[in-house]
Amino acid sequence: MHFSQRIYVYYPISAKDFARNLPSKLESYEKYAYFCAPVMQKVTNPLVWLARFRHRKGYGVHSPFAFRFITDVIYERHPFYAYKELDRALPFPKRFRQRKGLHLMLRLANHLQPSTILLPKDAWWEKRYLQNGCKSARIQCGRQVGEVSMCFLKEPSDEVLQHLGEHSVLLLDNLHRHREWFRSIPSVVSFDLYDFGIAFFDKQYNKQYYKVNF
Repeated sequence: MHFSQRIYVYYPISAKDFARNLPSKLESYEKYAYFCAPVMQKVTNPLVWLARFRHRKGYGVHSPFAFRFITDVIYERHPFYAYKELDRALPFPKRFRQRKGLHLMLRLANHLQPSTILLPKDAWWEKRYLQNGCKSARIQCGRQVGEVSMCFLKEPSDEVLQHLGEHSVLLLDNLHRHREWFRSIPSVVSFDLYDFGIAFFDKQYNKQYYKVNF
């Protein structure tokens, strides 16, 4: 029996050469992390992803409206022109956890084209992505005046529900912490993405609550 032997040769590198090459190495790593972020999302939440595996890509959804929304908006994979520029400004840690949700918000605004959007005062990144999805939308931060077309919340708010009409849509962050409240609101069609909730109030549809593996 023959055994193959590998011989490793190590070349010393000076501190000066290491410092010179460090920026390019970090840039390469950043690009790698940018493309691996969707995979990292599954790695960091493996149990959630596996538990919702059968709720992916619209499988088992019979409503034409819900199926189109899941496949054409939630699971849209074509890159929008604004992604690259907006993502470049994101702080590096946010690219793993928040980039996916921010992309979804841009797609939602682009798909729905809301006339008014209500946001919390500290939703600075969400505002940028929503604005790029619908540049004609009038954005209100913290204070609502009249009925709004789209509302994004980080925490439950019964007061905000008074400003949502039949054609409004509600987006709720950190849904896994506030699922009980989300299920109690008078929405018609709701989408549970675990970390993110989307609720429509249009009464032309049948009342449904969909889990989506996002």
